[in-house]
Amino acid sequence: MVAAIAAIAAVAEAAPSTAPAPAPPARRKPPPEGFPAEAIGPFVEAILADKAGNLKVAERRYEDANKVSDQASTHYNIADVQRRMEHWLEAIKSYRKYLELAPGAPDRAEVERLIAQIEARPGTAVIDGEEPDALVFVDGKLLGPSPVVLQVSDGYHAADRITPTGHAHRRFEVKPAHSDHLKLSISREEPGNVVLSGNLASSGSWRDNGNQYKLPGRMALPPGPHATYLVTPRRACTPLAFTAPQPDELVYVFVEAGAPARPGGCLPIKVQQTKVRFPP
Repeated sequence: MVAAIAAIAAVAEAAPSTAPAPAPPARRKPPPEGFPAEAIGPFVEAILADKAGNLKVAERRYEDANKVSDQASTHYNIADVQRRMEHWLEAIKSYRKYLELAPGAPDRAEVERLIAQIEARPGTAVIDGEEPDALVFVDGKLLGPSPVVLQVSDGYHAADRITPTGHAHRRFEVKPAHSDHLKLSISREEPGNVVLSGNLASSGSWRDNGNQYKLPGRMALPPGPHATYLVTPRRACTPLAFTAPQPDELVYVFVEAGAPARPGGCLPIKVQQTKVRFPP
C-alpha cells in the first residue's frame, strides 16, 4: 500500500511530458496515508485526465474516489479542478469542505485567501441565441455579434439582441463569482426602425401624438425627432427624446432612469442612441 501511495504521489507531482502546463497552474495534493485500494484507481485516473486537459473527467473521477473514501485532499483537488474550469461557486464549496475535513491544514490561511479572491471576482455572463447575425448590447453599449462573454459589476443589467428583423430583451442580475448563461432567442419577426431599451425594472406601451411606443421593444416610427414621456409626464422629469431614422435604417435608444431626488418625485433620465449597422 505504501508503494502504491508513493506512486500516486509521484503522478500527482510530476509535470506532464507532452501537454503544456495548464493556466492557471494546477495545485494538486497526493492522497493521504491509508487511502483505500478501491479509491486508488479513480484517483489516479483523475490525475491523468487532469494532466491531459480533461477537467470534467478529472472532476468526475475524483468524486468517484470520494464515494469510496471521503478525504480532504480529494476535495482539495476537486476544488482545484473547478477553479481552473471557472466553476467558482462549486470551487468555493469544495475548498470549504476541504477545510472542514482538515481544520488543522497547514495551508489553511492560503486556502482562505483563495476563497476570498474567488468571492471577490466579478460575475460572468454569456449572452447568445440561435440567430447568427444578432448584435448584442448590454447597458446601452454595443459589444458585438453574439455570443458575447463579459464580466460586469454586481447588480441588475439590461441585455438586447438585435437582428435585421427582430429584437429580444432581458434584464438580468449578476452576483459575485457567479456565471450566468442568457439565451436571448428572437421568437418572432419584429421589423421597425427604432429599438427602445433601458434599465427600468418595469415595461410599458403608450400612445403619444399618434405614435405607438413600447419600452422595451422594436417599432416603426416616422423619421425625425421624437419627444415622449414614459407612460405619463409625472413619471419622468424630462421627455424621452431621440431621432428616428429612415425606414430602411435602425437606431438603438437606451434609457437610463435614476433615483428620484425626493420620495415620490420624478425619475431623472438619460438617453443615448446608437445607429445600428449589421455586418455585410
